[in-house]
Amino acid sequence: MGFLRALRGFLTDKSRLNDSEESLERFRSVWGLEPEEEASKSAPGPDASSASEFDRVQWRRKLHHIFEKYPASSGEWPVLMREARALNLDDDWVAAGMREEFTMMIRGLIADRRLSEEEQARLEAARKLIGLDLEQAGDLVRSVVAEAERFFGSDVVIDS
Repeated sequence: MGFLRALRGFLTDKSRLNDSEESLERFRSVWGLEPEEEASKSAPGPDASSASEFDRVQWRRKLHHIFEKYPASSGEWPVLMREARALNLDDDWVAAGMREEFTMMIRGLIADRRLSEEEQARLEAARKLIGLDLEQAGDLVRSVVAEAERFFGSDVVIDS
């Protein structure tokens, strides 16, 4: 009970709120904190016009999840695109992320040195989802297949 009484007394004591700047500076230096002016410059406020690095990382994780589970995760796509617009993510950055995830999807599908018709259909559906034209998608597939063939030292079989 004594501890709780002391804690309550500490939390209700308003006199400590008027500490001098010198004592606050000592406190910041001991804890390795930035002065309040600098801290507020480095972190965007809730009304910032662009997404924070944390928001970008989280959005990319969601994008990766969708590609990893696609087509089962296709229902999550509209929500992800709304979130990209709400975060005011740059269109070029979003498109680059989609191309990168599409490339990783190709790598995952040809890891067994074979691209089945079912996997090709999955790639085609993902291509349409992200709005990649046939030529760009074909270039990516050819590039990844050539890379895999060099790595494995044998051909990748593409079913027709």
